[in-house]
Amino acid sequence: MKKTTAAIFFAFFAVSVFARAPQKHTDSGFAYHIMEQATVAFDSSDYGNAMKYANQAKDARRAESEYETSVLENALTPRAVRRVGTAFPDVLAILAERDEKEAIAIINLYLKRMGKDYFNNNVKDMVSWIKAKAVYPEADFLIGRVYQLEGEFDIALEFYERARKESAYLDVPAESFDILYAMADLAKQQEKKETFEQLLGSILENDANFEDASFFSALLRTIDFDTEKHVDRFFMLFRAEPNRSLEALYELGLLYEANGEAEKALKCAALGTIEALTHILSTLGERDSGFKYTNFGDFLQEAGRYSDIVEWGNNGHVWDMMFHFAERVSKRGKTVFAHRLYTIMAENMPDEYWRQESRKRLAD
Repeated sequence: MKKTTAAIFFAFFAVSVFARAPQKHTDSGFAYHIMEQATVAFDSSDYGNAMKYANQAKDARRAESEYETSVLENALTPRAVRRVGTAFPDVLAILAERDEKEAIAIINLYLKRMGKDYFNNNVKDMVSWIKAKAVYPEADFLIGRVYQLEGEFDIALEFYERARKESAYLDVPAESFDILYAMADLAKQQEKKETFEQLLGSILENDANFEDASFFSALLRTIDFDTEKHVDRFFMLFRAEPNRSLEALYELGLLYEANGEAEKALKCAALGTIEALTHILSTLGERDSGFKYTNFGDFLQEAGRYSDIVEWGNNGHVWDMMFHFAERVSKRGKTVFAHRLYTIMAENMPDEYWRQESRKRLAD
């Protein structure tokens, strides 16, 4: 009787355990496939389905994490595996001997994506990371965007904050900038100026040029010569690769200007102009290997030949930032430098509106 009871208990226990064991996802159930459906729905303004798919993607991501963690923990538990240590080469070698193909595939997937140094060349660190990767910041971000569009600002902020805190698990790390920009946009909508400024500052912390005081000093020295020739020298001397910072420089410049912080506003416009020029030059070089920078006017003319560059400049406030650069130089009292800038832009600016605005400044 006792044996029968024990057998029944064991059978029930085994069924319960295996029923709760993490299940392998199918190809159609990958979290990112579901997230793609959420994104398509959002882009189509189908916000109900966008929310539904985003929540399903979160569930699928959690299931993937649990399954991959289970596979690795089971493969790494045997004494023979533990005996070789935790370095990836040694672990992969012993797993190959034991024909642990699925565990090897999971390890290699994340080694390819992140590199062994990201995990300190330690398989246990990878397992911990995969276990923590049950979150899906992209899904939380999209849900936050839906709530923001519906005017539910407090709920939107909750999802943005969650996505921001979990940004280490983004499939595309650069999307952390999208989250910060969305949070900044929300703060702007709510007229929370201090929070807005702080978030723009967080974006610009990733821009080494913005943090480089000596670089800005060099920009100012060139401007302060206040001669026509130093305009072309300015654009010949300085280059700075943007790091998703142009919109932040534009917005922060407007904020500083409204606060009467003239030198900080000039810093944003000067750096933004140089970063935009550097980015466009790279694009022009890819399209025409024979193109070489000669002067600012020719550069603007060449940029104006490509409708997509003109549109990018309009959407990213590039042309108005260049115009603000001239304005802020003029307010600094460097009128010769500013006059030369206005003259070049009046003749060559890719966008007609800013050509006209530059002509008005010359007339004034």
